[in-house]
Amino acid sequence: MILGHRRLVLAAEPRRDTGDPAGSAAGGCVVFFTRRADAEVSALERLLALTGVPTRRVDADALGPIQLDLARPGVLRLGEDLVRPTACWTRRFWSSAMTDPRTAAGLLRRQSWLALVRQARLLAPHDLPGPRLGLLEQLAGAAAAGVRVPATIVTTAPARAARLLPGDRVVVKTLGPHFVEPEPGTLDGALPRILPREELADGDGPVPLVVQEYVPHLAEYRVYAIGGRLVAFEVRKPSPEAIWRDQDAVEVRRAGCPEQVAGLVTGLAARWRLGFGAFDVLLARDGAVLLEVNADGDWLWYEAKAGTREVSRQVALAVRDLHLAAGGRIDRGGAGLPALLGG
Repeated sequence: MILGHRRLVLAAEPRRDTGDPAGSAAGGCVVFFTRRADAEVSALERLLALTGVPTRRVDADALGPIQLDLARPGVLRLGEDLVRPTACWTRRFWSSAMTDPRTAAGLLRRQSWLALVRQARLLAPHDLPGPRLGLLEQLAGAAAAGVRVPATIVTTAPARAARLLPGDRVVVKTLGPHFVEPEPGTLDGALPRILPREELADGDGPVPLVVQEYVPHLAEYRVYAIGGRLVAFEVRKPSPEAIWRDQDAVEVRRAGCPEQVAGLVTGLAARWRLGFGAFDVLLARDGAVLLEVNADGDWLWYEAKAGTREVSRQVALAVRDLHLAAGGRIDRGGAGLPALLGG
């Protein structure tokens, strides 16, 4: 097996009322399209409540009535409540999270919800995270901008492809997401691996895989680009899949962002108009190297390992700024803002 595998079970969090539905139409609110097990959104809702920013949430695994009337642009009906979205953030609103049976009617319902969410977010003046570029689009776009990327081949014959790449080792990973969801709430992971050439074989069937050169490096960084703000972590791990397989072996520390890494992230985030992105970047002897950017990159795990809440704070402040820029109201005078800023 070329790719490592890992199964995870997602635990759904209870729904919380973090907004003021009755006043949301006039004052505006932030709307999340996600799922109940999205811990980042749950934590973000609590922080936004501290700053007085009303929020509403539409979970793919707990869907309720919704209505969009083109005669009333900029207003969305959720249940019996009218809300005016000031910003929309779509995260993990997956068809696979929905509990509909795989019948024709169930598949139609899934597709209809996905189509609505893709278009409903345009009701808001601001939408996050921004364009969702595939890995090949990211690497090609970065290379066109003068950013170094690993030599990359997408192939159904990884052993043959590896002979075309420099070095004795290669990185093998999926072209799409690292996880699939065969049943709602259960993820099966196909994890990236670093392998010597001789361990690769071409007998895994016609599955397009990414085969990349292994780039020797001085350090690896996970950098969160949040509305012009950067929060960086240095990550040390024995293998790419250790984050999922052996978390105790992974070291994460809050770090200053080296100038070359910061320039890469800032430049690409602006080029791609990202409101949020989790960049994985290597610092090699001859400069920074982009591995990929994840539009849904989680941050609570990195914060817990590093003993900080800086990403959470900066995300909450960035979303608050978008809410205010769209004319959103602050409830209760934003009394919790000093606490948020202080940590």
